[in-house]
Amino acid sequence: METLFSLLMLTAIYGLTILSVVPDRFIRKLSHSMYHKREPDHKKFSLGGSIFLSFLIGYIFASVMVYFII
Repeated sequence: METLFSLLMLTAIYGLTILSVVPDRFIRKLSHSMYHKREPDHKKFSLGGSIFLSFLIGYIFASVMVYFII
């Protein structure tokens, strides 16, 4: 139970940290095809991709920390 709580807490911390540090311009470069389609502007500025990527990277960092430290 402690391991699961630690994993969830560290995932939230790392995910929010990455989301606040990494600018949206950099994440747009990762998905080049998404931002160069002919779509309305309100669909181009969706934050779903950046939130997903930041929490995915945060989960990877948290799982490495939990695996090696705890």
